[in-house]
Amino acid sequence: MTHTAQTKNWKALSLLKDPFNDALNYRSRIEKEFFQKLFLRTDELQRILDPQIYFLIGEKGAGKTAYAVYLENTSLNEQKCKLTTMTETQYKRFIELKRQGKLDYSDYANIWRSMLLFMSARMVVEKSKGLVHQITGKFSKVEREIAAWSKNALNPEVEAAFEAINSEALNAIFKNEKVGEFGGAQKNQQTEKASILKHHLLETENSLKEAISSLSLNNDHILFIDGIDYRPEAVVYKEYIACIKGLAEAVWQLNTEFFNLIRDTKGRIRIVLLVRPDVFHSLNLYNSNSRLQDNSIFLDWSTTEKEYKESRLLEACGKYFSSQQSFDVSSMEAWEQYYGVPNSPGQVFKRLLKQSFHKPRDILTFIRITKKHACRADWGRRNQFPSNIGAEPVVTREFSDYLLGEVKNYAAFYMPQEDFSKYLKFFQYLDGKPRFTMTEFTSAFKAFKSWAGGESFSATEYLRDSESLLQFWYDVNVIGYSESVESDSETFYHWSYRERSANNIAPKVKTTGTLILNPGISKAIDIGKKMSPKAQGKSDAPRQLHSRHRGNPRFNKKNGGSIKKQGASIKKQGPGNKKQGAGRKVA
Repeated sequence: MTHTAQTKNWKALSLLKDPFNDALNYRSRIEKEFFQKLFLRTDELQRILDPQIYFLIGEKGAGKTAYAVYLENTSLNEQKCKLTTMTETQYKRFIELKRQGKLDYSDYANIWRSMLLFMSARMVVEKSKGLVHQITGKFSKVEREIAAWSKNALNPEVEAAFEAINSEALNAIFKNEKVGEFGGAQKNQQTEKASILKHHLLETENSLKEAISSLSLNNDHILFIDGIDYRPEAVVYKEYIACIKGLAEAVWQLNTEFFNLIRDTKGRIRIVLLVRPDVFHSLNLYNSNSRLQDNSIFLDWSTTEKEYKESRLLEACGKYFSSQQSFDVSSMEAWEQYYGVPNSPGQVFKRLLKQSFHKPRDILTFIRITKKHACRADWGRRNQFPSNIGAEPVVTREFSDYLLGEVKNYAAFYMPQEDFSKYLKFFQYLDGKPRFTMTEFTSAFKAFKSWAGGESFSATEYLRDSESLLQFWYDVNVIGYSESVESDSETFYHWSYRERSANNIAPKVKTTGTLILNPGISKAIDIGKKMSPKAQGKSDAPRQLHSRHRGNPRFNKKNGGSIKKQGASIKKQGPGNKKQGAGRKVA
């Protein structure tokens, strides 16, 4: 730490605001001002405003929602933006509407177009209508169409959209369906219902398009759609994929075939879909590679130990500290002030690179965890964390739990939570090995599959063979692999979050290298010690085995201010101390 940094009046730990995991919390009036200071304006922020961008793609926690919230809160370049988040209830209603009308999967896009037009119309009125327009009647035609299709104009935009396409006439038909009808009469009735619904959707779409086309806007408007990465457990995977594929197609169709072609208007309307890369890949959209290259922004925060000082990840997370000071200071200097280690600059951050998924949410969660435990231990009046806080068991345990929670939420798109807990038991059959070969993985898979034969699984595709399960763990960043180059004796480390890009959206794991368990997550899934045969035979979910280790932390000030738990020994975690990168040479 420099002498200059020591003389500055840095804010005490207890006075720092806690960061939120979910950027939606920064939409409130109270939090907006803090978020404006905290948010790092990257090149991607400006690129989102480009008229040809329709997809904002990034891993869970990479900041997709944060970008949308920032643009909603700030009229950057006089753009008017709104973020809409789909919920589980809304998806269920949407799919039920399709089921009631007995439509084909291809009709999902038709339903979505009507809904998206409805939401776009409401956004334009909400963002651009002023007092003068009440006199001029500029938005009257659009408002009449909104009122015609919505019983309650005060409903949230998505709920009102459901009302718009689910008219009283359709409800009457659906409710009057007689139970027990069959044969030709039943088939004819379903055909009639489908025809009526299609006509209603087409009528809704055309009338809204006509009304929107009549507007001459002064500013661009962007509607961000979030929340499609979470699949409700009550909705089967195939049905959900068809639903959100229809959404993606509707977004593309409206952007390219309608909004872009409206004449006599300076401002343009655009819809941007927020989506994970694996979900985008699952949609299997037509000409998807071109859409990735030309119409998408891919958020990537990954870095290496050698390059971390110049990384946007450090700048974004260091800004959490620098933005709360009463003086101007760089993100790098602010980070080192609070997490500095004598004679070892960047030690805490480089350790995090080995034990996280290289996302802003990961680092901000680490800050929140360390701040919580420091303040509980009467360290809150200080303006620097203990130098070894990142290695303390109470901290690594909670951070590991967070990482496992991220993996669990990520995997929820593909399987129910009950299945995920069962799949976690696989790691007990690795017998505590943090590094293993494909042969050892296959042997563990056979033992796991034998146990799984007595259990009920919904997502059975990962039980097909060892390669399928390995690819799943690689996709969710639990397992990576290393490769050695004989010519220069260097080792390269590969993780899915590092390999995935717009040019390689679905990277494949290699079975020829050494497989590695992510050291940051190992504590949460009971890896790091040899399991006894008796423990391996238990059917309890591995996630539940660590409850006995939890306790209230305290500081041992005689030992340099380290955190210890009552009655718990402190051990160094093996794999976390090894240098690891991801597909690049270790610095």
